[in-house]
Amino acid sequence: MVLFELFAFKGADKILDSKGLLQEVKSIMSQILFVKHTAIQEAFRKSGWSLENYIFKETLWRWDAYKDKTAVSVELSLIDAVHRDFLRAMLAHKKGLVDALLYVTSMSKEPKFQNVKRDIEIFKEILGVPILLIGLEP
Repeated sequence: MVLFELFAFKGADKILDSKGLLQEVKSIMSQILFVKHTAIQEAFRKSGWSLENYIFKETLWRWDAYKDKTAVSVELSLIDAVHRDFLRAMLAHKKGLVDALLYVTSMSKEPKFQNVKRDIEIFKEILGVPILLIGLEP
Protein backbone atom coordinates (compact mmCIF):
# COMPACT_ATOMS: atom_id res chain seq x y z
CA MET A 1 0.00 0.00 0.00
CA VAL A 2 1.20 3.51 -0.82
CA LEU A 3 0.76 6.72 1.14
CA PHE A 4 -0.87 9.68 -0.56
CA GLU A 5 -1.25 13.42 -0.14
CA LEU A 6 -3.97 15.63 -1.63
CA PHE A 7 -3.99 19.24 -2.77
CA ALA A 8 -7.32 20.71 -3.92
CA PHE A 9 -7.37 23.60 -6.37
CA LYS A 10 -10.51 25.64 -7.17
CA GLY A 11 -12.72 23.47 -4.98
CA ALA A 12 -12.02 20.18 -6.77
CA ASP A 13 -12.50 18.29 -3.50
CA LYS A 14 -15.95 19.83 -3.01
CA ILE A 15 -16.95 19.02 -6.60
CA LEU A 16 -15.87 15.40 -6.18
CA ASP A 17 -17.61 15.19 -2.82
CA SER A 18 -20.86 16.46 -4.37
CA LYS A 19 -20.63 13.66 -6.95
CA GLY A 20 -19.91 11.06 -4.27
CA LEU A 21 -16.44 10.52 -5.74
CA LEU A 22 -14.09 12.01 -3.13
CA GLN A 23 -14.28 9.05 -0.73
CA GLU A 24 -14.13 6.68 -3.70
CA VAL A 25 -10.92 8.31 -4.93
CA LYS A 26 -9.39 8.10 -1.46
CA SER A 27 -10.37 4.43 -1.30
CA ILE A 28 -8.81 3.81 -4.72
CA MET A 29 -5.58 5.50 -3.61
CA SER A 30 -5.45 3.34 -0.49
CA GLN A 31 -5.67 0.17 -2.63
CA ILE A 32 -2.67 1.00 -4.82
CA LEU A 33 0.31 -1.23 -4.05
CA PHE A 34 2.91 0.21 -6.45
CA VAL A 35 3.51 3.69 -7.84
CA LYS A 36 3.23 2.49 -11.43
CA HIS A 37 0.98 3.78 -14.18
CA THR A 38 -0.65 0.42 -14.88
CA ALA A 39 -1.26 -0.30 -11.18
CA ILE A 40 -2.95 3.08 -10.73
CA GLN A 41 -5.14 2.63 -13.81
CA GLU A 42 -6.10 -0.87 -12.69
CA ALA A 43 -7.22 0.45 -9.31
CA PHE A 44 -9.53 2.93 -11.04
CA ARG A 45 -10.84 0.23 -13.42
CA LYS A 46 -11.69 -2.05 -10.48
CA SER A 47 -13.80 0.79 -9.05
CA GLY A 48 -15.83 1.19 -12.23
CA TRP A 49 -13.94 3.98 -13.96
CA SER A 50 -13.49 3.69 -17.72
CA LEU A 51 -9.92 3.70 -19.02
CA GLU A 52 -8.30 5.38 -22.00
CA ASN A 53 -11.28 7.58 -22.87
CA TYR A 54 -10.77 9.95 -25.78
CA ILE A 55 -10.63 13.56 -24.67
CA PHE A 56 -11.88 15.04 -27.95
CA LYS A 57 -13.24 13.39 -31.10
CA GLU A 58 -10.70 15.24 -33.26
CA THR A 59 -7.61 13.82 -31.52
CA LEU A 60 -6.12 10.60 -30.22
CA TRP A 61 -5.55 12.14 -26.75
CA ARG A 62 -6.97 10.07 -23.92
CA TRP A 63 -7.64 10.34 -20.20
CA ASP A 64 -6.06 7.60 -18.11
CA ALA A 65 -9.44 7.11 -16.39
CA TYR A 66 -12.80 8.86 -16.52
CA LYS A 67 -16.09 8.83 -14.62
CA ASP A 68 -18.99 11.26 -14.26
CA LYS A 69 -17.21 14.16 -16.00
CA THR A 70 -14.14 13.61 -13.82
CA ALA A 71 -10.91 12.99 -15.71
CA VAL A 72 -7.81 11.26 -14.36
CA SER A 73 -4.32 11.90 -15.66
CA VAL A 74 -1.39 9.92 -14.28
CA GLU A 75 2.06 11.37 -14.88
CA LEU A 76 5.11 9.69 -13.41
CA SER A 77 7.92 10.76 -15.70
CA LEU A 78 7.83 14.21 -17.35
CA ILE A 79 7.21 17.63 -15.78
CA ASP A 80 6.57 19.08 -19.26
CA ALA A 81 3.69 16.62 -19.75
CA VAL A 82 1.98 18.24 -16.77
CA HIS A 83 1.53 21.53 -18.62
CA ARG A 84 0.23 19.72 -21.72
CA ASP A 85 -2.28 17.86 -19.55
CA PHE A 86 -3.42 21.10 -17.92
CA LEU A 87 -4.06 22.65 -21.35
CA ARG A 88 -6.13 19.65 -22.40
CA ALA A 89 -8.09 19.74 -19.15
CA MET A 90 -8.71 23.47 -19.47
CA LEU A 91 -10.18 23.02 -22.95
CA ALA A 92 -12.26 20.00 -21.89
CA HIS A 93 -13.57 22.01 -18.92
CA LYS A 94 -14.40 24.98 -21.13
CA LYS A 95 -16.32 22.65 -23.49
CA GLY A 96 -18.27 21.23 -20.52
CA LEU A 97 -16.74 17.76 -20.85
CA VAL A 98 -14.91 17.81 -17.51
CA ASP A 99 -15.95 19.20 -14.12
CA ALA A 100 -12.66 18.36 -12.39
CA LEU A 101 -9.27 16.82 -13.08
CA LEU A 102 -7.59 14.27 -10.82
CA TYR A 103 -3.86 14.58 -11.36
CA VAL A 104 -1.84 11.69 -9.96
CA THR A 105 1.92 11.93 -9.57
CA SER A 106 4.77 10.83 -7.32
CA MET A 107 5.98 12.44 -4.11
CA SER A 108 9.62 11.56 -4.79
CA LYS A 109 10.17 11.29 -8.57
CA GLU A 110 9.59 13.82 -11.33
CA PRO A 111 7.19 15.30 -11.77
CA LYS A 112 7.16 15.59 -8.00
CA PHE A 113 3.96 16.47 -6.18
CA GLN A 114 5.52 19.65 -4.76
CA ASN A 115 6.65 20.80 -8.22
CA VAL A 116 3.23 20.21 -9.76
CA LYS A 117 1.60 22.00 -6.82
CA ARG A 118 4.01 24.91 -7.34
CA ASP A 119 3.08 25.06 -11.03
CA ILE A 120 -0.64 25.03 -10.22
CA GLU A 121 -0.08 27.99 -7.91
CA ILE A 122 2.03 29.82 -10.53
CA PHE A 123 -0.63 29.32 -13.23
CA LYS A 124 -3.65 29.81 -10.94
CA GLU A 125 -4.74 32.95 -12.80
CA ILE A 126 -5.26 31.05 -16.04
CA LEU A 127 -6.12 27.53 -14.81
CA GLY A 128 -9.89 27.43 -14.95
CA VAL A 129 -10.32 23.75 -14.27
CA PRO A 130 -10.60 22.47 -10.70
CA ILE A 131 -7.76 20.05 -9.96
CA LEU A 132 -7.31 17.50 -7.21
CA LEU A 133 -3.58 16.82 -7.15
CA ILE A 134 -2.64 13.46 -5.66
CA GLY A 135 0.93 12.61 -4.67
CA LEU A 136 1.83 8.96 -4.11
CA GLU A 137 4.68 7.70 -1.94
CA PRO A 138 5.66 4.01 -1.94
